[in-house]
Parts: sequence; structure tokens; C-alpha cells
Amino acid sequence: MSTYRVRGVPADWGDQRLQSFLNDQETVTDAVIQSLAHDTNGICQVATTTFVNLPSQLQHAHSWSIPIPRTPNTKRTRKQYLTIDKDFHGLTTLYTPSSEDHKIDIIALSGLGGHAFGSFKEKGGSHMWLRDYLPYDLTSEDKPIARVMIYGYDSTVSESKSMQNLEDFATVFNGSLQTLMNTATIRPIILIGHSLGGLIIKQALISLSGSENKESRTLIRAVYGVVFFGTPHHGMDISSLIPMAGNGPNRSLIESLSHNNSQILTMQHREFHKVLGDEGESEVFCFYETLKSPTAQQDQFGGWTMTGPDAFLVTKSSATHCRPWEDGAENICALARTHSELVKFKPNDSDYDIVKGKIEGICKRAFVARGVTFDLYCKKCEEYGHMADAPHCVDCSEFGHTQYDVHCWKCHRSGHYANQHCYKCQYWCLLLLLES
Repeated sequence: MSTYRVRGVPADWGDQRLQSFLNDQETVTDAVIQSLAHDTNGICQVATTTFVNLPSQLQHAHSWSIPIPRTPNTKRTRKQYLTIDKDFHGLTTLYTPSSEDHKIDIIALSGLGGHAFGSFKEKGGSHMWLRDYLPYDLTSEDKPIARVMIYGYDSTVSESKSMQNLEDFATVFNGSLQTLMNTATIRPIILIGHSLGGLIIKQALISLSGSENKESRTLIRAVYGVVFFGTPHHGMDISSLIPMAGNGPNRSLIESLSHNNSQILTMQHREFHKVLGDEGESEVFCFYETLKSPTAQQDQFGGWTMTGPDAFLVTKSSATHCRPWEDGAENICALARTHSELVKFKPNDSDYDIVKGKIEGICKRAFVARGVTFDLYCKKCEEYGHMADAPHCVDCSEFGHTQYDVHCWKCHRSGHYANQHCYKCQYWCLLLLLES
């Protein structure tokens, strides 16, 4: 049973209202809402849903837009639609905690020829760990604290019409990341990348680090950790992919991923070392496969199936060769899985427990490393995000009681002044803490 995305859900709708609205459509009788969360645009919500019987409008099309009727009391605004699609391109929010509990953002990218949602779903089942498990396992005082998102892009190998390269993918991804700047508070960001998704993350961070744009600098400072799953830092076995790509416009992308002296990956590897700061300022963790994967093979009808000879698509050396100070057991971990199954977990999966533990640890350390809100502004160096130590609450005269929304846990106030030290210009100044 396929999962579909529903965008444009009004902010005041709940699960039941959305489900009833869908089932009231003439061709829909069995829609089941699986998740409902605030969209990154800050205007509406986004949902995931399944259909026992697929509506006729979706049987031969990738999307379906349903107009939302106006009520007599509705303000005159642009027409509203629910848009149902199965591509999941761009950012899709799977879970959003309450505003007061929201402490961290997690974004996951799928790999080459993958699907933003399907790549992380269990094989042959409906369980999707990023939606169904992880948000409820990352908690503080038993309350979920992580907004979990997935990012989708078109990286079809066979019969592709796209000529995008790594830099193109990264540019579009960065554009989606900019929507995270729509809120007053920027939370620490953890990025998860499977296969090609990890390379896109690296290229995106390289681009952000070289930008003079204030929003880009704020974003790169917010990123604390990256978790790679089978990412071919030094290339992968593309021997079965080249015949699939043929002479299509994406052939150069496939060739750039080769483990045979890829200049693009060599340059990317060299540039990535410093984009997240020096040792101790951020974290990178690498998972790698230890089982061979089936490769693509053309059948008698000209289609492609994963029935070819088994092979290691990404070697341990390539999957773990990231930053020189993170090549020990503390930052790499083997999973007895094939390449695609690295990010597919069943309910109560022991490998998921390992992955969850690593992500949980990174999140906890991110709170300390990124423990000051990026709303803080130094008047002397005229920049955001350099503040060291905990803000000093003027009202209760104590340090260390602030959350990321700059709310004092002790006196329960926000938006007042506090003394803060900027470690860039070594200046103690009076900083206005913005209202959360």
C-alpha cells in the first residue's frame, strides 16, 4: 500500500477533519491519515495518508488537487487546495512538537534513485521509522523535542530526463533549507543522508560555508551534526548503473560517483573538512553496509530489476572516509545490511536501536554546542550566533536557565535584556533577547 502526501491542509484542521474531508470526495472512501504536522512554510499543514482503494484521480497521475470550499465567514484570500502527491519532492514535515518543546530539527535525504519516504520505509511493510518511531524516542521530560522532516528530489537512473549534477541538487536543497529561517528561533539541525543524499548534504554545506549571505551563515552555524548511511565519500561501484543510464543526460552524474578517481568527490572531500568547524565543534557519524547488494539487470522486456550479481556498492573505506579526526569506532558503525536496507527498519528492530542511540547522543551534545539561540546579536561585531556561555537573566540574576527560545526557566519570562559574551570579538555587551 503506497503512502501519499497531502499538502495545503488548513492550520486549524485536525486528523479527523482532514480524513472526513478526503472521504467525502466522490472517489474516496477509505483514506487513513498517518501523520499531520506543520509545514515549513508556516502557513498550513502537511499530512501522510494511505488509501485502501486508490482514487481514480491518482491511478494514472502523480498528483491531485482538491479545492477547499469557502465558508461564509472566510476572509477573501487566494483559493485553497489540498494537493495529494506521491513524489514527496522538497521538504515534508513528518512530525512537529509543540512550540515550547521544539528544540531540534532533523532532515533526512534519500539516495540515488530513491524516494524521500519509501527509501526509509520497511521492506514489504508500512513502518517508517522517521515518522513512526524517531519523533517519540527523542524526548525531554517525556515530551518529543524534534521536528522530523524528509527531503525528496528526482534522481531516477533509467530513462532520466534530468541533467542535474551534485551542485545543482545542493542548490535546490539549500533553497528548501532557507524556509527554516521563517521562524524567530533557529534550532540546531541534524542532517541524515543515505548514499547520494549524503553527498548532496556535503555539497550544500560547502556552498553555505562559502556564502556571504547572512541567512546562509546562520544556517551553517545551526548545523551541528551529520549522520551518513552508506555515503560514497570516495565513490561507489557504478558498473551496473551505467547501462541503466545509457547515454541519458544523467550519465555524467552517475560517472561522477565512480570509485575510480572521481575528481568531483576528491575535491568535495577536501573542501568538506572545515565547513562545520574544527574538531569538537560539530559531529559526523558514518554507518556502512557489510552485506552485498543485488545489482540492476535488464529483463527480456527492456525493464530493469534488481536481479543482477551481488556486489558491495559502497565499501567500508569509502563510506567512512570523512573527516580525519572521526575515523575511530566512536564515529563509525557497521550494519549487517545491504546498501538500500541501511535505512529500512522494521518495528522493534535491533539495528534501529543502534541508530536511534547515535542520533540521540548527537542531539544531546547539540544542545550544549548550540546552546545559545541564533537570535542573539552582537552590537560590536554586528553578527549573529557567536555567543558563548549561557545568557544572564536580568530579572532573576542567574545564568544557565535559558531554552533555545530564550525563555528563562527560573523567572518564566522572555524578551528582556541579558549580558552575553561574544567569543568572536571578545566583547561583553547588552543583548536584546528576541520574543519567542
